Amino acid sequence: MVLKSEIWLLEAMLHIGIAIVQHSTFIKDIYLYLKGGKGKAMIEKTFINPATNKQWRIEMDDLTIRTCLNGGKVKEILCDSSFQAKSKAASAMMGQMRKGFIYQKPNAAFGEAKCHRYIGKDSNGFMPLAAASARDDFFLTRVVGDFEDELLYHFDENGDILETISLGAKRMTYEQILCSNNTLLLNNSYLIELFTLDTHKITSFANKKNSMKTMLDASGGLALWYTGEEIVVFDFDSNTEVWREVVKCKKSKDPNFAYYCFGILSPERTKMAYRTTEGEYIIVDFQSGKKIVIKNDGFHPFFSPDAQYFSVGGKCYVSQTGEETVNPFPFVVRQGLSYADTCTVRICGNLMAVQQEHGNSVIELWEYNNRDLLVSIDDPFVVKHTNFYFTKNNLVLHTDYGAMSIYPCAM
Repeated sequence: MVLKSEIWLLEAMLHIGIAIVQHSTFIKDIYLYLKGGKGKAMIEKTFINPATNKQWRIEMDDLTIRTCLNGGKVKEILCDSSFQAKSKAASAMMGQMRKGFIYQKPNAAFGEAKCHRYIGKDSNGFMPLAAASARDDFFLTRVVGDFEDELLYHFDENGDILETISLGAKRMTYEQILCSNNTLLLNNSYLIELFTLDTHKITSFANKKNSMKTMLDASGGLALWYTGEEIVVFDFDSNTEVWREVVKCKKSKDPNFAYYCFGILSPERTKMAYRTTEGEYIIVDFQSGKKIVIKNDGFHPFFSPDAQYFSVGGKCYVSQTGEETVNPFPFVVRQGLSYADTCTVRICGNLMAVQQEHGNSVIELWEYNNRDLLVSIDDPFVVKHTNFYFTKNNLVLHTDYGAMSIYPCAM
């Protein structure tokens, strides 16, 4: 049995002898062993600068970080805690990414980083991202400088930029969705615009300004938006209107948002849920036209993959009847979260990507039917917030650090 005094002695040896043993991990290994075993396996990443063809390598081994530029001298950093090691490693990687270095691993395993690259910080902080589960390419938008330009990036599944498009100056895209007819719907300064990917043409899609959120959502061929006067659901695959309803979004007393203007589509495209007033959500069944009223003044709504269940404000309901039920999800649904808190759920088939409580919390990938936690993604380039969506085979992230990351998730 190891005495506390022995651990204290080794801790003292570790701190006092750092200068002497900076090229050795022997004492640290003994210390970690006595504390309960060594930490995580060593992580290695190699970044390449396409412009210069130089390589930069980083190794993260417990509390030790080693870096090497183009086969040169190895630099070693000894850290005091896992948090410090994670922070310093992220800072080192971001420093090189800002210089044009990119991490790519096309054969990455499920939940392992496939790509990290720096795009540039978004001046508006909303991290717009558009992707669809039917395709692997995706789109990211950011404001450059003091609204000097707004750039739309088109990425392929490995994180290579297929195209960079200037949308123009003095713009601010809060949110965007990718539609099945090869167009994007953009919420530009509270106005909805249609961007045609083939021609790069921008046309007004709804001409009335409303709240910052415009209920923009997409699921398969369906797209949902709020014009400022009406909720519209349109099927771009069949070019038919699925739902149109005149509603008025009431003003909010909450300082975090101006209007009650929230709406989502169910993953299998048979239902939607929306909120336009205080204290209630409406679930609409497209086939029957039936409406269910859910009395709930919470936030962060989402459906189950099969749309049998609906959750909002930490409570769960049978979506066909509105009856409250026990939690049917494989993860704990956090209760008491405010609008400013995080509860983001993205769905692709039976996969659910879940981030709760904080914008820098890990993203958990759950298999809904088997109730299995498959992997937890802790992206190194998230400071406070991130936006993420599924593509056909990946989970893609746009972070507030100005980075884009890709994680494979094909079952």
